[in-house]
Amino acid sequence: MDKFLALELPMQVFWGLAIISSVFFLVQTIMAFLGLDADTDDGAGFEDVEMGGVSGYFSFRNLVNFMLGYGWGGIVLHDVIPNLMWLQVAALGIGVLFVIIFVFILRQIMKLSTDKTFHIEEAIGLIADTYLRIPGEKKGSGKVMVSVRGSMHEIEAITEGEAIPTGAKVRVVKAIGTDLLEVERI
Repeated sequence: MDKFLALELPMQVFWGLAIISSVFFLVQTIMAFLGLDADTDDGAGFEDVEMGGVSGYFSFRNLVNFMLGYGWGGIVLHDVIPNLMWLQVAALGIGVLFVIIFVFILRQIMKLSTDKTFHIEEAIGLIADTYLRIPGEKKGSGKVMVSVRGSMHEIEAITEGEAIPTGAKVRVVKAIGTDLLEVERI
């Protein structure tokens, strides 16, 4: 403690912020790995607010990331940058950089968890291949193979017009329920 009190005030601030933010960062990281952080990233409720492209930057987690970068940046650069004003500017820049890097990484991770569930409505307007003959005038169903977001789906299909033979190209006109398409030959 005597070493801490012997430091100049700016270094005491840097060390204080670095230690406190490191503890919070460590706790947040452990909670994230245990899956206990679902409700802790709500800072002041600004997470979902779009503010000119800075959505997600205002949270408790990012405050901790900023203080982590600011505190440790100030400590590391203290001997390199003797001017206190430039040291503060550099530490602020490192703090902002920590936030930007964390938000970038978090957004990349969130892309991995997007909903990849197939919804039959996504097939409307797409071109499909007839897999099993489709009887005409809605007198029965056949099957089509349609690619939605790079994934092939075999779905029952009907048509209002003439019968469509196996192998013919069709356009999906309408989704009927959750497992039937109406198609037309192209």
